[in-house]
Parts: sequence; structure tokens; C-alpha cells
Amino acid sequence: MRINHAILIRTLPADRLENFVDDWLAQRCKDYHGHELWRGTGDMGRDVTGYVTSMRMEGVWDNYQCKQLNKALSESSAFTELGKIFMHSARGDYSLPRAYYFVAPLGVCRAVQQYIAHPERFRSAFLTRWDTDIADKLVDKQKILLTPDIQNKINEFDFTKVYWLDSTKLENDPFCKPILVKWFNDDPGPSPRGVVPTEIHASESAYIGQLLKLYSQKGPGDFRDVTEVMDSPYGPHLRDQRTRFFDSIAFERFYRDSTPTEYVDTFKDEIYHGVVEVHRDEYPNGMARLNQVMKQAASLQASGILGKYAGPQVKQGTCHQFANEGRLPWSL
Repeated sequence: MRINHAILIRTLPADRLENFVDDWLAQRCKDYHGHELWRGTGDMGRDVTGYVTSMRMEGVWDNYQCKQLNKALSESSAFTELGKIFMHSARGDYSLPRAYYFVAPLGVCRAVQQYIAHPERFRSAFLTRWDTDIADKLVDKQKILLTPDIQNKINEFDFTKVYWLDSTKLENDPFCKPILVKWFNDDPGPSPRGVVPTEIHASESAYIGQLLKLYSQKGPGDFRDVTEVMDSPYGPHLRDQRTRFFDSIAFERFYRDSTPTEYVDTFKDEIYHGVVEVHRDEYPNGMARLNQVMKQAASLQASGILGKYAGPQVKQGTCHQFANEGRLPWSL
């Protein structure tokens, strides 16, 4: 039965929701140069910030305001939280964010939804309601009246860049998939098989070149290119190695996208340490070394969810990746 991750996100304590969002932004490396978690007193209306450039808050940034409530985000809370941004920006604490996200697992009330859907109506409401509905809710025991500086910030901000995210929207975001695996042990499922190109791809040239040396070493005769190997008794062997290599590439690509980065790194480390001593043994020739490493790799049982889906050919193909990288070369 499929796990309802949206419900699990709604049950996270407030501080854990902030951590969850921070992990989510870490996956969005194409969107953000970096990210930062703010917590507790003095956060100045920021929970999690995503930095578009290395200038961080002195450059372009987005704000994620997390509101883990027992009901939908109210109109009053929405005005207060976004109002803090205008107040602090007017004070010079930071520049206006490019975008502002209400992260409210139970969603927002209909009034807030309507304001977000009508950006200029939202702006007008801030200007007309500030002194009566917002001013005394920004700072404890103080009333922050609308000043020209605050008014300028309200007019400067792009209200089309205000969004709301509930737990369902978070769950369905593609970048959230690895976080669901990390936080709730979600099963990403099996990876697709690799597709072996007819021509030798640049990404496999290093280990293929090493295999040619092994075939020549074993004989009879030297093999100058892949075509000669394919026409020899070693042809089936080379086809098997290429299948293994591209299966391992497809495996890595799939789980890089669907699990936290460290999962693939841990898997590859386990395979490396599981075969390295076998690789270092003495052999009469390089082919004997390769065969023993392949047998050892196939018998390994990696840990975690990736170990569940890593078949023999993936583990063997990972060894060819090591050969490609020069970590465990086939021809010494």
C-alpha cells in the first residue's frame, strides 16, 4: 500500500518541518547556490532561505516561511508574516526576497488563497490595512506604523512571486522525492536497465582500452580496436562488460535523482571496499584479476534500499566505473 507522505509531513513538529524544507532546498542545486536555516528568536521573518548566488542575502534570495499549524494558515498570520519582511527590509536588515513561500502543510484559508491569486489586491490590502490590522502584530508590545520606507518596500515587492505550498504540493515536487526516502523510508523502486550504444561512448573509453590490453595479454594476438575484439572469441565477454557498465550508469543516475546523494556514494564505497583486496591479489594475468573481481562483486550484498535493487550486473559494472576512474584499473 502506498504511503501517504502528505499526512506524514503534516505530523512533523514545527522545527522538524523547517529541517525538512532545508533538506528539500539542498536537493535544488539548479535553483540555489546555497541555503540556510534560521531558527528561534531573531530570525527576522525567515525560516529557510534559498540563495540564488554566492552573495547570499546580499544577492537574490527566496524566503520559505514554515507554518506547521492545526488548521489552514489564517489571513491574519499571512499578513503578519509577510509584513515582517517589509519591516525588516525597510530597516536595512536585508533586501527584499525575490519570492516568498508560505509552507503550510494544511494549506491556507480561502482569503489568503484569493489574495495570492490577485497580487495587486494583496498589495493594496497591505497599504490600507497596515496601521489597523498589522502594525501591532509584528513586534511584541510595539506598534510598527506604516512609514514611507515600509510603504516603498510594499510597492517595490513583486506580489506575483508569493506562493503557498501544502503537504501535497511538497510531496509531489520532484525534488522532494529524495527527502521522502530519507525522512520516511520511501521506496524509490527499481532503476531502469541501461541502454548500450552500438558505438563505443566516450564515457567508457578508459575501461574499454584497459580490456583491450587484457585481451591482447591473454592472446592469441593483439587487439587494436573494439571491432577486432567483437570478431574474436572475446566478443561475448566484451558485450557482457558493456552491459554491466551501462546498467551501473543507469542505476547511479536513477538513484542520484531519487535518493539523497550520500546513498549512491555509500553504495559505491561499499562495492569498492568489498572488492579492493581481491583486486590487489597476485594473478598470472589481468584477465584472471578481472574475473575474480567480477565474482566477488556479484556476491556482495550492499546495505540499505540501494542494496535491495543492485543486481550482480550493477555491482560488476560499478567496478568498471572504478577502472574508468583509475581507482581499480584492470591493466596494471
